[in-house]
Amino acid sequence: MKATMKKPLLVAAAFLVLGFGRGAGATPLSVDESVRMALATHEDIQAAEAARDAARWDLSSTRRATGFNFAWRSEATHIGGSDYGYYQSRYRHRDATPEDDYWNWLINMFYGRQNDPYQSAYTNSLSLRFPVYTGGRQENSIEADRQALNAADLALENARQEVRFRALQAYYDLLQRINLRNISKSAVGMAGSQCALIRVHFQEGAVAYADLLQMEVQLADYRQSLISAEGRLEAARYTLARVVGLQQDTPIEPTDDLTYVPFPKTLPECEEYALTHRPDGAAAECRVRQYEANKNAQKADWQPTIQAIANKNVVSNQPFAKDRTETWGVGLQLSWSVFDNGVTAAKVHAAKEQELEARAEADNLRSNILLETRNAYAEMKAAEKNIRDTRRAVRQAEESLKIAQTRYDEGVDILLSVTKAQEKLNTARSNYYTALYRYNLNRVTLEKAIGVPVAIDVPLYMAAVEQGKSANEAMKEAALSPAAGVTPVRETRG
Repeated sequence: MKATMKKPLLVAAAFLVLGFGRGAGATPLSVDESVRMALATHEDIQAAEAARDAARWDLSSTRRATGFNFAWRSEATHIGGSDYGYYQSRYRHRDATPEDDYWNWLINMFYGRQNDPYQSAYTNSLSLRFPVYTGGRQENSIEADRQALNAADLALENARQEVRFRALQAYYDLLQRINLRNISKSAVGMAGSQCALIRVHFQEGAVAYADLLQMEVQLADYRQSLISAEGRLEAARYTLARVVGLQQDTPIEPTDDLTYVPFPKTLPECEEYALTHRPDGAAAECRVRQYEANKNAQKADWQPTIQAIANKNVVSNQPFAKDRTETWGVGLQLSWSVFDNGVTAAKVHAAKEQELEARAEADNLRSNILLETRNAYAEMKAAEKNIRDTRRAVRQAEESLKIAQTRYDEGVDILLSVTKAQEKLNTARSNYYTALYRYNLNRVTLEKAIGVPVAIDVPLYMAAVEQGKSANEAMKEAALSPAAGVTPVRETRG
């Protein structure tokens, strides 16, 4: 066997080590850019922002119900009937004699309201009400809506963290598909070079026909793997484009690579961090408080309500005149449902059960948070160990291929040893990149599981809420340095 066979194999190996060039006309995209674009455009975040605005307006509506209520009622009626005309006739002639009453009665009986000057009535009523005491309904309703708004703020942060995770997952998936495609492409190139060289030597009579057939079969297998790898790569590009808000046929080319950076926290530290930083866990606690406030608001129906009232009523023959009746009044109005057939008790029991349901869901979520944290941490650590082992296996497989190639060149070994060594090298490289990919993926899964913040620090937010600060004030105090692509909290009134 001629020594010239070594050069093509060395060139192919160098081609794999150096990697392949970026695609022409592709859109370069880094990890940070992917996250920033996803946070700025993803529909899940927009939906969470809309839910937050809805909760804010619910709170505003409940708060404004504690203030003055001014109402105006206007009514226009056409008046008729003999009795009405008769009595109006008496009213017009206060000094009428019994004979006059008799004749007026006859006139109204036969001619109806023709003798009645008041055929229309215009009524205008003005009322001003202010709740003085509601038995705690208003206070607890405000507290329930305040907790609902806090939960919406935390749900918005949870949506951001979820979108960040999806963007990183899609980016790492694309990197992994590129690496596997490159391994398949390198295997095709290496096998193709060796197959061409063996064909030349077969024509010279230096090798057996079986060696050529074996290499051609191996090359066909590698090409099939490459086609599959290319298809999975395109699918990964589509997915990343969708997550970051680009057209799904955008030819994305990532500018970052999979790397290994040790995670700084231990498992107990991760668990402790998760229990205080997970936004959905904090939101669940807010929902428990919301249902507790709802329960207390329902209990208010057992108490009386007192309102301060002021009203004025005007009845006239012409619109907005005061020629007939004008009255006004100022005072207090007390209302108390002494017996409602158990309606309030049933509502209180229903609200209590909703509170118990919310508490059970919060406890269940707490347990799931710990489980997610432990699972992600365990899988990350397993992948971390595999990185070391597979990196060593790649070096060993490369050395094994060199030895097999040398022995084949010297005629002391068969081609099968070379193809097996190539296959093991491809497998070792695939295992290494897979371990690296799984480490990075499980790392971001762990970050999502423990609640690594995107826009707000959850413990700071909850501390501000406990101090009685509004949702907007709590968001400001808990805000991190402006995250790229994160929509700022909209200032609102109410």
